[in-house]
Amino acid sequence: MEKEHSIQAYLDDYGKVHVLVSHRFYNGKADSFYIKDEFGNCNECIIRGLINGPDVSTYDCIVPAELNFGTQYTIVDNHGFQAPLEIRFIVRTQQFEEMFEYTEDDLGCSCTKNETKFAVWAPTATKVIVSIRQDQKEMNVVMKRTDKGVYRATVNADLKTATYVYLVSVNGEVVESSDPYAISCTSNGKRSAVLDLNELKCKQFNLPELNSPIDAILYECSVRDMTSSSTSGSHFNKKFKGLVEPNTRNNGRPTGYDYIRLLGITHVQLLPAFDFATVDEDSPNRQYNWGYDPLNFFCPEGSFSMNPNDPFLRVQELREVVDGFHEAGIRVNLDLVLNHHYDLTMASLQKIVPYYYFRYNENGLLSSGSFCGNDTDSCRKMTRKYFIDNIKMWMNIYGIDGFRFDLMGILDVDTMNEIVKAAKEIKKDVMIYGEGWNLPTYLPEDKKACMSNNAQMPEIAHFNDYFRDSVKGKSSEGESFAKGYCTGDGDFIFNMASSLAGSVKGSDCHKIFMEPHQTVNYVECHDNQTSWDKIKDCCKEDTREIRIQKHKMLIGSVMFAQGIPFLQAGQEFCRTKLGYHNTFCSSDSINQMDWDRMIRYEEIVKYTRTCILLRKKFEAFRLKTTAEIEEKVSFDYMDANVLVYTINHPDSKWKCRGMKLIFNPFGVERNLHFNDKLTLLMDENGLLKKSLVSQDILIKPYSLLVCAVM
Repeated sequence: MEKEHSIQAYLDDYGKVHVLVSHRFYNGKADSFYIKDEFGNCNECIIRGLINGPDVSTYDCIVPAELNFGTQYTIVDNHGFQAPLEIRFIVRTQQFEEMFEYTEDDLGCSCTKNETKFAVWAPTATKVIVSIRQDQKEMNVVMKRTDKGVYRATVNADLKTATYVYLVSVNGEVVESSDPYAISCTSNGKRSAVLDLNELKCKQFNLPELNSPIDAILYECSVRDMTSSSTSGSHFNKKFKGLVEPNTRNNGRPTGYDYIRLLGITHVQLLPAFDFATVDEDSPNRQYNWGYDPLNFFCPEGSFSMNPNDPFLRVQELREVVDGFHEAGIRVNLDLVLNHHYDLTMASLQKIVPYYYFRYNENGLLSSGSFCGNDTDSCRKMTRKYFIDNIKMWMNIYGIDGFRFDLMGILDVDTMNEIVKAAKEIKKDVMIYGEGWNLPTYLPEDKKACMSNNAQMPEIAHFNDYFRDSVKGKSSEGESFAKGYCTGDGDFIFNMASSLAGSVKGSDCHKIFMEPHQTVNYVECHDNQTSWDKIKDCCKEDTREIRIQKHKMLIGSVMFAQGIPFLQAGQEFCRTKLGYHNTFCSSDSINQMDWDRMIRYEEIVKYTRTCILLRKKFEAFRLKTTAEIEEKVSFDYMDANVLVYTINHPDSKWKCRGMKLIFNPFGVERNLHFNDKLTLLMDENGLLKKSLVSQDILIKPYSLLVCAVM
């Protein structure tokens, strides 16, 4: 049974201590306190205020302002009860920031043939020991406190293959923690690993030029889902190796890596591939999780490795994933979850420097805008440094090309802009984008990295839920039956136009973003129902053939809209999760890629490839600025809610004056006459084998036509 504390003491500011006295002891009454350091030196505390609560009395006390960090203090009351002085909200003061901000790049562990160095930022700790294990031998090395609260130790030996933990004396107790800067670990993140960074140099590949984020086509996939089904043909199911395994087949058709290469996308976006908490890496088949439950932010996930207890192997395997896609000319973006930690009792950041890295409100309670019980405090200087160092590590060691930020609205505008700056110094064409939802985190509205503040983050893109809801219909579980324009609600025709214009056109549309490279256009991602399941819910009256046509229109809308297109893996062959919305911990049978569906819906796969081909071929679908879109994009709203989307962008290479797209998501065919001669390039069945040139166009029900203006 846990012992009840008679008193508790917290250092909350320079010269300011709060002492909490339990009412179970002398009814919470104390007449005086004094503070004693570990050497026996004492000073009186001055009581300047008292708040009597139902269970404890809180005393507001003045103590000497020049207390030394790195020294353990004890508060003693007149009854002889005592408690270690816990360093609490003082770590959130500007003075603390200025005193302990550390700007060098040597935190973590570095190893050479002659020596191994350890460095950990722990300014509130009184002692740190690095406990090292190698070849069944253990040694404990006391680390030396140096400038800015960094503890250091050097061992004159090559400790490559060793593992270690820190034993941190902080706030009156010794806690065991992994190294928050360790780039690998043993199974389930128990121990950090010593690796020789000289063995981790990136391979260099000549990737296709990416002049603008607008030229990207994003394809979201999970390491596990891509090969978890027996239909994948993989020998390495659910593993990093399976994701880039060549020559996998299902009934003779390419799957996995070879399939992605043929699709035409430019970027693979991996669901979390860093170390997450809720899958037992020793028995990974017992649980499933997407991975939005961070454990070690710098380490690859062990359940995706062939041997989670080989720290070097998991690093090597993730590098092979990136190298494999780079060799195929495809860039790799990582999904990062820096907005929260899975469990603060497991968080190395919280263990080593309590109260610093996570956000608290004015009442001293953890902010939970992430709805996960904690939000990281990106405004803290060392939190911001940690995030930037994390980005640099993924880019320098693995060659990562971009990042998708989960719940980006939890983070602050300045941090995100600093991340962009640091990332672009490594790769000019790096992509930075995320979920810009406005979440109830304890942060001023104008500081949140959310969509409404996109003008403050000119080089960052946001998932455009306005696009999603306008084109497909709302996605929350209670709104499964709500339709959008392409699923049959003509009232959304003007929303559809605004969406196709990248949500930047202000003259006659709904403007959200400053520039088109700030919108990620999508109708489906890992969250919520798949598009196919959504159509089945909101269009129950439709036959399977009509659902297929509507599904094609959703894909075409994403691919031909201004902005950055985004597809979820399997969307192009009607991926289903059996109607379930939030399948983050559902089984493999729900989340897996069913490669039999690739064969069953091969016509939609071919249609998607055609859309990708046309997007790449015609610059009209990739206008780079709002000014261009304002000038060149226009809409006509025909009878029966047929929408005509015109892009007046001359293309000398393809000898056309622009593009004209016609949307008819309803059950009546239409004969339309145009003043311009149009070359019909693509209809509901895909690319036309023989182009039709005419001023009179017949558009069938539930179809999208793509025409070149001659």
